[in-house]
Amino acid sequence: MKKSMQYVIALGAAMLMSAAVNAQVVETTTYDDGRVYTGQRNGKGKIEGKGLMIWPNGDRYDGEWKKGLQDGEGTYTYATAGYSYSGHWVKGNIKGHGTFRFNNGNVMEGDWTAMGTGTGYLVFADGTRYDGPFVNGAPNGQGTKVWANGDRYEGAFAMGHMTGQGTITFSDGTTYTGNWVNDHREGQGTCRFKDGAYYEGQWSNDQFHGRGKFVGPDGNTLEGTFNNGKFVE
Repeated sequence: MKKSMQYVIALGAAMLMSAAVNAQVVETTTYDDGRVYTGQRNGKGKIEGKGLMIWPNGDRYDGEWKKGLQDGEGTYTYATAGYSYSGHWVKGNIKGHGTFRFNNGNVMEGDWTAMGTGTGYLVFADGTRYDGPFVNGAPNGQGTKVWANGDRYEGAFAMGHMTGQGTITFSDGTTYTGNWVNDHREGQGTCRFKDGAYYEGQWSNDQFHGRGKFVGPDGNTLEGTFNNGKFVE
């Protein structure tokens, strides 16, 4: 009985000590480099729990912390860069689901493996929308872009630009399927117009250029060499 009582007392003391170590303390600290932190700390004085950190340049993070790093849900406002991120963090890095909001009105949301790298969507201020993968905040990989005027592109992107194989359907019904370089039709491709005419062949800077064939709506055909949209021979 005596030994049992001693065990209970010892256990209770250990629990009290553990609670003291893990207790959340809220305080404000100004660091030598100008940062100001207001929020919770654990019993050892380490930033942990919920809190707000403000940097001298105006950047601020308001959210969850663990072992002195952003960890959990939180919002970081990049004052000088002109955007904010609200979402999940792991060990000081953006990781998981979250939303970027830019000062120009653009909104980007997705599941991120790193800063701006992952899969999601980007809605521009004018209503244009991109869905697909991103690398460093830019569309990169197989995605879909729909403009506010109804034009629609499905295909390859490279660092924000239509580059590679893809199909665009313009709002007037004209379609182009083929190669792209930096948002321009370049290389081999086929364009079909709403009146039934079509061109298949080589392109340069959105113009028929090189060997190709143009078939008019009446069936008349021009086949040979084109130069900047004009038939040569």
